[in-house]
Amino acid sequence: MNKTAILYIALASFLLFGCATKKDVMLAKATPTHQVRTIAQAPQDGNSSDMNTNLQSALSKEGLTIKTLLPAGTRKSAEADAIVSYSDVWRWDLVMYLKSVSIQLFDAQSGDLLISGNWSDSALHGFHDSKEVVQNLVSEMFDKLRNATPKETN
Repeated sequence: MNKTAILYIALASFLLFGCATKKDVMLAKATPTHQVRTIAQAPQDGNSSDMNTNLQSALSKEGLTIKTLLPAGTRKSAEADAIVSYSDVWRWDLVMYLKSVSIQLFDAQSGDLLISGNWSDSALHGFHDSKEVVQNLVSEMFDKLRNATPKETN
């Protein structure tokens, strides 16, 4: 191969792998014991109203009843089946863009982590729609959580 071909292959590889986003959804070690039907958010410092709206919209699309906000750091509550919290990182490049978001879902009875979802953009970032990112991440989290939760019988 000549040097030009090697350069093109290296450049193509860099562009293909440098533009990829990363998403991980992981169940906690504990198996969920009940279905999540109601949820409350315990915001963290620095959460924005736009991302709060994105999260609430994604949770509503999952058929969940959203309860009132809880104080920051809350992990237990009799008000809901689960508590959700997130952290997000934004960067500037001509406009603000979402660099990463991490969402954690806790059992409101025990305070144990049920599932976490993480999304991050690559070094050669795109300008991803934060609403779509959160919706896709929450959807995958609840698909995995529902599949791991024993079905309730009446």
